[in-house]
Amino acid sequence: MRLRVETAGKDNAVTRVETGGVISDHKGVNVPNTVLALSPLTAKDRADLRFALDAGADWIGLSFVQRPDDIAEAKKLIAGRAAVMAKIEKPAALERLEEIVTLADAIMVARGDLGVELPPEDVPGVQKRLVRLCRAVGKPVVVATQMLESMVSAPAPTRAEASDVATAVYDGADAVMLSGETATGKYPREAVAMMNRIVERVEHDPLYRSLLDAVHGAPEATAADAITAAARQVADTVSAAAIVTFTTTGSTALRAARER
Repeated sequence: MRLRVETAGKDNAVTRVETGGVISDHKGVNVPNTVLALSPLTAKDRADLRFALDAGADWIGLSFVQRPDDIAEAKKLIAGRAAVMAKIEKPAALERLEEIVTLADAIMVARGDLGVELPPEDVPGVQKRLVRLCRAVGKPVVVATQMLESMVSAPAPTRAEASDVATAVYDGADAVMLSGETATGKYPREAVAMMNRIVERVEHDPLYRSLLDAVHGAPEATAADAITAAARQVADTVSAAAIVTFTTTGSTALRAARER
């Protein structure tokens, strides 16, 4: 559905329906071309955050990040008890993308809401830009939403969906994620198995290695980055099956993963 706001009051708005439909419960509302002067964390979000931290969650996904301050606010509340994955869903975030990527522990390219806020033809380029930036600075990046959407109701994906998953892997994404396919779909196990097969096929393709090498950045001027870069070269030379890292905070493992 699409509605255009004609007039807005303090707690209400008059809109013109451009694309109609039926509104069901608990649906999200997108406000394109608007920077919302709101904290990304509501009172309920803060209560949910405390619950997640007490339950031992390793990662907290921060939705609708618009500015670096949003991440700083969440990190202050989390106080080092979990890592923060910033979900890029608002065009405003793209204006300060480098700062957001630097401050976050990981990035999710949340293409569903991003595709509502941006023209659909802009989303593929944003996805590639985000993946490349995250690889350059050594931050994990997840590509998500509608990757195998037809498998919500069908036992097999379309060829376009298979290509979509493969493209994200070829670009260098650290993970690809299913959403409705496993949350509410009829074929959750089949969707996971299909995505896994696509990922494995890409990773065994000689073209995959050459594409990643073509965009592989130079290591930063730190001892840790120099060591992990050297470890990759040794692993390549001896055809090692894996690299095992000893890490207390996880940063060494992330640096090693950056070299894959």
